[in-house]
Amino acid sequence: MRGEVIQAQSSSLQNKLDICYPFVKWAGGKKQLLAKLFALIPADFNRYFEPFLGGGALFFYLISHKNRPFTAYLSDINSELINSYLAVKQDVDTLIELLRQHEIEYKEHPSKYYYQLRKDLKRQNSTARAARFIALNRTCYNGLYRVNSQGLFNVPWGKHSDPQICNSKNLRSVSLAFQYTEASINLSSYNEILEKTKEGDFIYLDPPYNPTSSTAYFTKYTNIGFSSKDQEELAATFRILDERKCKVLLSNSNTQLIKELYSDFAENTIEIDAIRSINCNGSKRAGHKELIIRNYF
Repeated sequence: MRGEVIQAQSSSLQNKLDICYPFVKWAGGKKQLLAKLFALIPADFNRYFEPFLGGGALFFYLISHKNRPFTAYLSDINSELINSYLAVKQDVDTLIELLRQHEIEYKEHPSKYYYQLRKDLKRQNSTARAARFIALNRTCYNGLYRVNSQGLFNVPWGKHSDPQICNSKNLRSVSLAFQYTEASINLSSYNEILEKTKEGDFIYLDPPYNPTSSTAYFTKYTNIGFSSKDQEELAATFRILDERKCKVLLSNSNTQLIKELYSDFAENTIEIDAIRSINCNGSKRAGHKELIIRNYF
């Protein structure tokens, strides 16, 4: 009886689901690669892990295009990001009201309001913190999240005159998607959350990319960063997941280090064209190559 009730609830939520997409902009987001990634998704899995969550583009794409339920385990080490995901899941109506107010006040004095909001660190309520984070994300330069050595957000104003800070329809769709997948949303390192994995689970790994040059080193989404040693440790985790018979999909930059670290999976590695929207020089955004690596056919 209980199983029938759960199935009925899941079916009811599925009927209400709408297309949803990331509610924050994120450097290194996978919007441009979604169709290629989706074509490589395993045909069968019941649990999905995304431990470098960021904007969560692949998760939202799966929800919007895969006609079967799965349980989601979503995590990141960025506390402000995870707090915003939890607010969407648990308190979306209050969040929407706060974002609408930010949108109104921003449009009156864009630059002034942005910098006032950026230095406002006194918001104690978690939903208010989430609204501040999303408002800054929608109005900062290039959707970046960058912090200084003290862990304080320091991205300049993006000079947006009329940004959409509050997309209530998408936020409600995202909240519903979290319910549908019984999403577990955690502030966690990737190796900690991946201890929960078991045979048959599908994991998408989208770490901060290995820099392609000494001047392309942007991995500081927190005050910790992601070094070459971290890339080596992630590759070791990839092999552990492979031995556990999990299905693992990973994207990273096309560098010699990454090719060497995943040489055992060369047959399942493909090279794709990509655009680096993070580059401030528009002429240098195209012409890049990325790697998609998996441990299954």
